[in-house]
Amino acid sequence: MGIKNTKRTIILLLTIGILVLTVVSGCVRWPTPDPPVPPDPEYQLKVTVEVAGEINSDEGIYYIVLDADEDPADGPGSDIFFWDDDWYYINLESYFFYFAKVEEGSPELQLTDSSYSVNKLEVTVALIDLEDPSSIEINVVTTDSENNTYHSLDSYFTISTEIGSIEEGIVSGSGTGGVDFDITKVTAEIITLY
Repeated sequence: MGIKNTKRTIILLLTIGILVLTVVSGCVRWPTPDPPVPPDPEYQLKVTVEVAGEINSDEGIYYIVLDADEDPADGPGSDIFFWDDDWYYINLESYFFYFAKVEEGSPELQLTDSSYSVNKLEVTVALIDLEDPSSIEINVVTTDSENNTYHSLDSYFTISTEIGSIEEGIVSGSGTGGVDFDITKVTAEIITLY
């Protein structure tokens, strides 16, 4: 019986030794917590405006106005003097973009991206800067340097802020400022930053 107990003791000590070596060498893996969930992608509104001629912000102003109050019945019209204080606007003037709330004294906001080429301008806005609305009413207006309207969409249009939403504004006829200020197409799209 003494030999059996000695064998058991040796086997038990060997097993304990192997377990200790396994833990120390890192072969045993303890369950780890799930990796953190990445934040939701940042939703963006991308607006593309095309004109019949060439972008000419030396002689006029190109406005994109955004109404983020989620009430599709009171969107922005073509006369900028009647734009409400709770709307946002982006303008291209003297070849620089500016983004702010219509409200006097509002600080300038940052566009995620902006560019213009011969007959097209594009801007991208983070929805968080518009206070994460579920829909946005959009109008595009071109004016002279004193904000008298040259051309605009026939009426504002509404886009849902669900990812992948795409809407197009309706434009008919031409304005009084010439082809450089005649809007031919406006497209809005909800995209992600990533």
